Amino acid sequence: MIQPNTITSLSSTSHPSSNDDNINTIYGSSSHQQSQPLKRPRGRSLGSNDRLILPNMINQVNGHGRGPIHINVSNNSDLIETVVQFARRNRVSFDVISALGTISCATLGQPHSQTPAFIAHGPFTLVSFVGTYTNNNLFVTTSSSNIDLRRPFSISFTSNTGQRFTGIVAGKVMAHNNVTVVAIPF
Repeated sequence: MIQPNTITSLSSTSHPSSNDDNINTIYGSSSHQQSQPLKRPRGRSLGSNDRLILPNMINQVNGHGRGPIHINVSNNSDLIETVVQFARRNRVSFDVISALGTISCATLGQPHSQTPAFIAHGPFTLVSFVGTYTNNNLFVTTSSSNIDLRRPFSISFTSNTGQRFTGIVAGKVMAHNNVTVVAIPF
């Protein structure tokens, strides 16, 4: 049972004034402890969509402020032909830095070798696809049948059994499923 002398009404409590002595007597006694203000949590709240955005280092290296281009290659289309057509249509030159997806076949040649090019039939998983395409004539679009690759594309891919193929692209590289080429324009 509550004793009547333990109940304190809100109107009977004293409030601090601008007098420093009064503040010391209210908070300085041993029966009252100074309450700490509640600290606000730092950072983002749990479950919020305000995620940390990492800086795009590619834009700083490029100098033009352009980011990477993602070129989706449709099934049964040639990667090289699609990339070159994209460059000519948009009048850009670029470095291909990677590719992701599955290819059905690729024509490979070995650099500095007298062996003829060979066609590897897949499906294969792309591991690496790099090269540079320089669009020398930015104002004329020609057919892709006479593509001149002065700087060849190199490719690396694996089979389902773990066999790895690496070489210079000497012909067509046919997309099989969900191929995306990443390039940086210059």
